[in-house]
Amino acid sequence: MTHQNVIDKLLATYAPLPFENSCDSFKAGNPQDICTGVVTTCVLSIDVIREAVRLGCNLIIVHEPTFFTHDDDTDWLTGNTVYEEMMRMLAGHRMAVWRNHDHMHAARPDEIMVGVLEELGWTQYVQEKDYGFRTLVTLPETTLRELAQHIRDRLNLSTGRIVGNPDARVSRIALCGHIFPSWNAEERKPTQLLSSEDVDVLFPCEIIDWTVVPYVRNAAQLGMNKALIQAGHFNLEEPGMRYMAKKIAQLVPELPVHYAPAGDPYFFV
Repeated sequence: MTHQNVIDKLLATYAPLPFENSCDSFKAGNPQDICTGVVTTCVLSIDVIREAVRLGCNLIIVHEPTFFTHDDDTDWLTGNTVYEEMMRMLAGHRMAVWRNHDHMHAARPDEIMVGVLEELGWTQYVQEKDYGFRTLVTLPETTLRELAQHIRDRLNLSTGRIVGNPDARVSRIALCGHIFPSWNAEERKPTQLLSSEDVDVLFPCEIIDWTVVPYVRNAAQLGMNKALIQAGHFNLEEPGMRYMAKKIAQLVPELPVHYAPAGDPYFFV
């Protein structure tokens, strides 16, 4: 079975994407090489390559960019030592890298979120069946402190950022994807979402300090049970690639399939 055969089996499980110019493609290697096994991870790192070598697998399926921009354009990396060493390692072990980003997020339910909810033990609390990357869960009431500790323990986090009163009673959580600066009306949406009676806590991948964060702090200082928890982009999405490993293992039972977490890229002082 070739790398392309594995990917074809995976792509057959998805509906066609509703847009062109997807970033889902091979980023390195020869698609026609024989596949010895599959490793899934959120983002390619040197340690993930080393782990794939140790496991005897030569196809790595990633979710995020491999070469430092969303489109994985490499023209600008000629002569870049890190890029060239990554390519040398991949070529030396006849490894291929394929990205599964758009298909996972276009699926319903969103496959990254499926993994996140499974990891957190929240699947039964989801409020809609065919949820996307943004979804609501209603949990048994707890404190913000207990909720943050649960997330830390289940996602194996070294740290996280929380805004709000740690003793606030909360239950309605909005996993809301990315909060980016947009310099237009889009910037209002996270605050509008949290200000509704349906949401107590925002749980995004990224945050912008000058949009919803001051709103949350002010709401908490007014005694409102509003909060925000931020674990980090890779930390939050990584469980989706554990789910992906389980899915691929069912599609190609004749091949070894492993999940190799890239881990938190940050350390804190």
